[in-house]
Amino acid sequence: MVIVHFPPPSRSIAPKFVTLARNNILIRIFDPTKYDTSAISFRNYGPISRFDHHRECLQKAVRPRVLKDTASHIGVRRKGTRTKTIDPDRSVIYAGRTLSCCIVEIFGTGGVVKLRRQQVAFITLEDTLMLLDLRGSAAMAAGTVAALSSITERDISQAWGKYFYENPQLYGNIDGLFFAGAHNAEDAIVLYERAKSKLASAKIDILPLNHPDLRDGILYIANNHGLIVK
Repeated sequence: MVIVHFPPPSRSIAPKFVTLARNNILIRIFDPTKYDTSAISFRNYGPISRFDHHRECLQKAVRPRVLKDTASHIGVRRKGTRTKTIDPDRSVIYAGRTLSCCIVEIFGTGGVVKLRRQQVAFITLEDTLMLLDLRGSAAMAAGTVAALSSITERDISQAWGKYFYENPQLYGNIDGLFFAGAHNAEDAIVLYERAKSKLASAKIDILPLNHPDLRDGILYIANNHGLIVK
Protein backbone atom coordinates (compact mmCIF):
# COMPACT_ATOMS: atom_id res chain seq x y z
CA MET A 1 0.00 0.00 0.00
CA VAL A 2 1.37 3.40 -1.00
CA ILE A 3 1.33 6.05 1.71
CA VAL A 4 0.82 9.58 0.48
CA HIS A 5 2.39 12.10 2.82
CA PHE A 6 1.62 15.76 3.29
CA PRO A 7 4.12 18.25 1.84
CA PRO A 8 6.89 19.28 1.89
CA PRO A 9 8.84 16.66 -0.06
CA SER A 10 11.16 14.46 1.97
CA ARG A 11 13.70 14.12 -0.86
CA SER A 12 15.27 16.22 -3.58
CA ILE A 13 13.04 17.07 -6.51
CA ALA A 14 13.44 17.50 -10.26
CA PRO A 15 10.03 18.70 -11.48
CA LYS A 16 8.82 17.85 -14.97
CA PHE A 17 6.43 20.01 -16.92
CA VAL A 18 3.86 19.72 -19.67
CA THR A 19 3.54 22.59 -22.13
CA LEU A 20 0.21 23.05 -23.88
CA ALA A 21 0.85 25.32 -26.83
CA ARG A 22 -1.41 27.25 -29.18
CA ASN A 23 -4.22 25.20 -30.78
CA ASN A 24 -4.27 22.62 -28.01
CA ILE A 25 -7.86 21.96 -26.91
CA LEU A 26 -9.20 21.66 -23.38
CA ILE A 27 -12.67 20.25 -22.74
CA ARG A 28 -14.94 21.18 -19.88
CA ILE A 29 -18.51 20.27 -18.89
CA PHE A 30 -20.33 22.97 -16.96
CA ASP A 31 -23.84 23.96 -15.88
CA PRO A 32 -24.63 27.57 -16.83
CA THR A 33 -27.73 27.60 -14.61
CA LYS A 34 -25.67 27.35 -11.42
CA TYR A 35 -23.77 30.28 -9.92
CA ASP A 36 -23.48 32.09 -13.26
CA THR A 37 -20.94 29.52 -14.38
CA SER A 38 -19.42 30.05 -17.83
CA ALA A 39 -17.16 27.99 -20.05
CA ILE A 40 -14.03 29.59 -18.57
CA SER A 41 -15.18 30.81 -15.14
CA PHE A 42 -12.87 30.03 -12.24
CA ARG A 43 -14.27 28.91 -8.87
CA ASN A 44 -13.09 30.88 -5.84
CA TYR A 45 -15.19 28.91 -3.35
CA GLY A 46 -13.29 26.10 -1.67
CA PRO A 47 -11.37 24.01 -1.11
CA ILE A 48 -13.63 21.31 -2.56
CA SER A 49 -11.96 19.40 -5.36
CA ARG A 50 -8.73 17.45 -5.53
CA PHE A 51 -6.07 20.11 -6.00
CA ASP A 52 -7.90 23.24 -4.82
CA HIS A 53 -5.36 25.70 -3.40
CA HIS A 54 -7.86 27.93 -1.59
CA ARG A 55 -6.97 29.14 1.88
CA GLU A 56 -9.34 27.85 4.54
CA CYS A 57 -10.54 30.32 7.15
CA LEU A 58 -10.72 29.71 10.88
CA GLN A 59 -14.23 30.82 11.73
CA LYS A 60 -15.07 32.53 15.00
CA ALA A 61 -17.37 30.91 17.54
CA VAL A 62 -20.86 31.49 16.17
CA ARG A 63 -24.20 29.80 16.26
CA PRO A 64 -24.19 27.15 13.50
CA ARG A 65 -26.27 28.31 10.58
CA VAL A 66 -26.39 27.95 6.82
CA LEU A 67 -25.08 30.92 4.87
CA LYS A 68 -25.43 31.75 1.21
CA ASP A 69 -24.08 34.39 -1.08
CA THR A 70 -24.66 35.22 -4.72
CA ALA A 71 -21.94 32.90 -5.93
CA SER A 72 -22.23 29.68 -3.97
CA HIS A 73 -23.42 27.75 -0.99
CA ILE A 74 -21.02 28.64 1.83
CA GLY A 75 -22.17 25.91 4.21
CA VAL A 76 -22.38 25.45 7.96
CA ARG A 77 -20.08 27.24 10.35
CA ARG A 78 -18.95 25.25 13.34
CA LYS A 79 -17.29 26.59 16.45
CA GLY A 80 -13.52 26.78 16.14
CA THR A 81 -13.27 24.76 12.93
CA ARG A 82 -11.93 25.50 9.50
CA THR A 83 -14.54 25.85 6.82
CA LYS A 84 -14.76 26.36 3.10
CA THR A 85 -15.26 29.94 2.03
CA ILE A 86 -14.68 32.44 -0.75
CA ASP A 87 -11.00 33.14 -1.36
CA PRO A 88 -10.82 36.51 -3.14
CA ASP A 89 -7.32 35.84 -4.46
CA ARG A 90 -7.35 32.16 -5.40
CA SER A 91 -9.56 30.24 -7.80
CA VAL A 92 -9.44 27.15 -9.99
CA ILE A 93 -10.91 25.58 -13.09
CA TYR A 94 -10.79 21.86 -13.97
CA ALA A 95 -10.75 20.46 -17.50
CA GLY A 96 -9.81 17.38 -19.49
CA ARG A 97 -8.13 16.60 -22.80
CA THR A 98 -10.97 14.27 -23.82
CA LEU A 99 -14.74 14.18 -23.42
CA SER A 100 -14.45 10.74 -21.78
CA CYS A 101 -12.24 12.17 -19.02
CA CYS A 102 -14.82 14.88 -18.31
CA ILE A 103 -17.77 12.48 -18.42
CA VAL A 104 -16.31 9.98 -15.95
CA GLU A 105 -14.96 12.63 -13.58
CA ILE A 106 -18.42 14.20 -13.28
CA PHE A 107 -20.70 11.16 -13.50
CA GLY A 108 -18.42 8.23 -12.68
CA THR A 109 -19.10 8.07 -8.95
CA GLY A 110 -22.88 7.98 -9.36
CA GLY A 111 -22.74 5.66 -12.36
CA VAL A 112 -25.42 7.59 -14.28
CA VAL A 113 -24.80 10.18 -16.99
CA LYS A 114 -27.69 12.62 -16.61
CA LEU A 115 -28.10 14.79 -19.68
CA ARG A 116 -29.81 17.90 -18.36
CA ARG A 117 -28.75 21.52 -18.67
CA GLN A 118 -24.99 20.93 -18.87
CA GLN A 119 -22.93 22.27 -21.72
CA VAL A 120 -19.61 21.19 -23.19
CA ALA A 121 -16.93 23.80 -23.86
CA PHE A 122 -14.15 23.15 -26.34
CA ILE A 123 -11.42 25.63 -25.42
CA THR A 124 -8.79 26.15 -28.12
CA LEU A 125 -5.72 27.81 -26.66
CA GLU A 126 -4.07 30.89 -28.13
CA ASP A 127 -1.48 31.20 -25.34
CA THR A 128 0.84 28.56 -23.92
CA LEU A 129 0.10 26.91 -20.58
CA MET A 130 2.89 25.52 -18.40
CA LEU A 131 1.71 22.71 -16.12
CA LEU A 132 3.46 20.66 -13.46
CA ASP A 133 3.33 16.99 -14.48
CA LEU A 134 2.01 14.64 -11.77
CA ARG A 135 1.56 11.51 -13.87
CA GLY A 136 3.56 8.35 -13.28
CA SER A 137 7.20 8.89 -12.38
CA ALA A 138 6.81 12.66 -12.81
CA ALA A 139 4.84 12.73 -9.55
CA MET A 140 7.85 11.36 -7.69
CA ALA A 141 10.09 13.86 -9.45
CA ALA A 142 7.81 16.57 -8.07
CA GLY A 143 8.26 15.23 -4.53
CA THR A 144 5.12 13.13 -4.07
CA VAL A 145 3.71 9.92 -5.64
CA ALA A 146 1.32 9.18 -8.50
CA ALA A 147 -1.36 7.98 -6.06
CA LEU A 148 -1.84 11.62 -5.03
CA SER A 149 -4.21 12.02 -7.99
CA SER A 150 -6.56 9.26 -6.84
CA ILE A 151 -6.56 9.16 -3.02
CA THR A 152 -9.80 9.90 -1.18
CA GLU A 153 -8.03 12.11 1.39
CA ARG A 154 -8.64 15.46 -0.25
CA ASP A 155 -6.92 17.31 2.59
CA ILE A 156 -3.63 15.76 1.44
CA SER A 157 -4.06 16.47 -2.27
CA GLN A 158 -5.27 20.01 -1.54
CA ALA A 159 -2.25 20.60 0.67
CA TRP A 160 -0.03 19.64 -2.28
CA GLY A 161 -2.07 21.89 -4.59
CA LYS A 162 -1.27 24.80 -2.26
CA TYR A 163 2.37 23.75 -1.90
CA PHE A 164 2.99 23.65 -5.65
CA TYR A 165 1.35 27.06 -6.00
CA GLU A 166 3.12 28.72 -3.07
CA ASN A 167 6.66 27.59 -3.96
CA PRO A 168 7.57 29.10 -7.33
CA GLN A 169 11.24 28.88 -6.36
CA LEU A 170 10.83 25.09 -6.68
CA TYR A 171 8.19 24.70 -9.37
CA GLY A 172 8.16 28.03 -11.21
CA ASN A 173 5.09 30.18 -11.78
CA ILE A 174 3.11 27.27 -13.15
CA ASP A 175 -0.36 27.82 -14.57
CA GLY A 176 -1.62 24.59 -13.01
CA LEU A 177 -1.24 20.84 -12.74
CA PHE A 178 -1.41 17.99 -15.24
CA PHE A 179 -2.55 14.76 -13.59
CA ALA A 180 -4.22 11.38 -14.17
CA GLY A 181 -7.96 11.47 -13.48
CA ALA A 182 -8.99 9.25 -10.57
CA HIS A 183 -11.69 7.36 -12.49
CA ASN A 184 -9.98 6.25 -15.70
CA ALA A 185 -6.46 7.75 -15.45
CA GLU A 186 -6.94 9.94 -18.53
CA ASP A 187 -5.16 13.28 -18.62
CA ALA A 188 -6.84 15.91 -16.45
CA ILE A 189 -5.95 19.51 -15.74
CA VAL A 190 -6.48 22.03 -12.98
CA LEU A 191 -5.57 25.65 -13.65
CA TYR A 192 -4.82 28.28 -11.03
CA GLU A 193 -6.16 31.83 -11.39
CA ARG A 194 -2.78 32.70 -12.91
CA ALA A 195 -4.13 31.26 -16.17
CA LYS A 196 -7.25 33.46 -16.38
CA SER A 197 -5.88 35.74 -19.07
CA LYS A 198 -4.75 32.75 -21.12
CA LEU A 199 -8.23 31.26 -21.11
CA ALA A 200 -9.77 34.65 -21.81
CA SER A 201 -7.82 34.77 -25.08
CA ALA A 202 -8.87 31.25 -26.12
CA LYS A 203 -11.42 30.37 -28.76
CA ILE A 204 -14.52 28.87 -27.14
CA ASP A 205 -17.01 26.54 -28.85
CA ILE A 206 -19.99 25.34 -26.83
CA LEU A 207 -22.53 22.57 -27.38
CA PRO A 208 -25.31 21.33 -25.09
CA LEU A 209 -24.31 18.01 -23.54
CA ASN A 210 -27.48 16.48 -25.01
CA HIS A 211 -26.71 17.75 -28.52
CA PRO A 212 -27.38 15.09 -31.20
CA ASP A 213 -23.81 15.39 -32.48
CA LEU A 214 -22.49 14.24 -29.08
CA ARG A 215 -25.00 11.47 -28.46
CA ASP A 216 -23.13 8.56 -30.09
CA GLY A 217 -19.86 9.56 -28.46
CA ILE A 218 -21.44 9.81 -25.01
CA LEU A 219 -23.14 6.42 -25.42
CA TYR A 220 -19.81 4.88 -26.43
CA ILE A 221 -18.03 6.45 -23.44
CA ALA A 222 -20.78 5.31 -21.07
CA ASN A 223 -20.73 1.74 -22.40
CA ASN A 224 -16.94 1.62 -22.22
CA HIS A 225 -16.99 2.70 -18.55
CA GLY A 226 -20.05 0.80 -17.33
CA LEU A 227 -22.21 3.93 -17.02
CA ILE A 228 -25.91 4.45 -17.74
CA VAL A 229 -27.17 7.39 -19.80
CA LYS A 230 -30.45 9.07 -18.86
